[in-house]
Amino acid sequence: MENIDLSSHEEDTLFTDEEHVVLKEVNFEFEQTNKVRGIYRKMTIFNGNHCYQSIKNKHKRKYKYRVDIAYLNPHPFREHNIATNWLYSSATLFATSVILTYIGWFSELLSSKPGIYYSTSTIVCISATFISLLLFMHNTYDKVIFRTQFGNIRLIELINKYPNKVEFRKFIGRFILQVKKARVEKRFTTSKFLARELREIRRLRDETVVKEYEYQAAKKIIFQHSSFKAN
Repeated sequence: MENIDLSSHEEDTLFTDEEHVVLKEVNFEFEQTNKVRGIYRKMTIFNGNHCYQSIKNKHKRKYKYRVDIAYLNPHPFREHNIATNWLYSSATLFATSVILTYIGWFSELLSSKPGIYYSTSTIVCISATFISLLLFMHNTYDKVIFRTQFGNIRLIELINKYPNKVEFRKFIGRFILQVKKARVEKRFTTSKFLARELREIRRLRDETVVKEYEYQAAKKIIFQHSSFKAN
């Protein structure tokens, strides 16, 4: 059997999986690339209940981690944000650029010296418009997110409709079915699922995938669950 080595010799790879899960079968894979945002993501579903993610963000850290999908909520939620403030700023700056261009280049009422002043102002406005558009694209996102069943920890984030609408929907449908199947095959009671999910979150916290405050919040929710108390 081949071991899945989640570590890497690259210095900027942060996360490793100390359990070294044995690869038995690759179920399916999915890749997303967004050149505008500089994001690459590859997901490999293997052994029926594991998802290994490799994520690269431009100008940010690369990282890899594994999730047992049996502990995910099969009902994802959508997080959509439009950076309207930067969009309005771009529109305002563009309109200002048009007005300055007209005044500086087409008005016969101005002498050449004021025309040079308006030309410089126009260049500044156009540059600011371009920067605002970049910030608009950077801060606008549309994600589909899978969280853990009980602790509500965000573990899998996907860019909505990438690489295209059809392929994305096909993968999401297949992934949801795989999550449900993995959960059924565990054959755990609710109390055991709670305990195992907490252990999974703790592992991911130790690998710095999950932040400490997220782990503490999830632990509090799980500890307060009626089935966990009964156990």
